[in-house]
Parts: sequence; C-alpha cells; structure tokens
Amino acid sequence: MLPDKMQKAYNDFYQIVQGNEILDPKTTRLLQLAASMAVGCYP
Repeated sequence: MLPDKMQKAYNDFYQIVQGNEILDPKTTRLLQLAASMAVGCYP
C-alpha cells in the first residue's frame, strides 16, 4: 500500500484524468498505467 499522502495524490490525479474530455481513451489509459508504474504499482 501507499502512504496516505501519496494515495490521496494518486486518487486526485486519477479522478482528474478519468474525467477528462480532451484526451482520447487510449491516451487516458496509458497515462493511468504510467502513473501507477511511477508510484511502484506494476501490472
């Protein structure tokens, strides 16, 4: 698990990216994967 502060930051970022209307779905998914990997969560 992530520390609370990092988990909140990730959740905030995830919600912003998920609700975007600018990026196509493929780019959105790649950003989500990249953010997960950046904090050490590998698929």
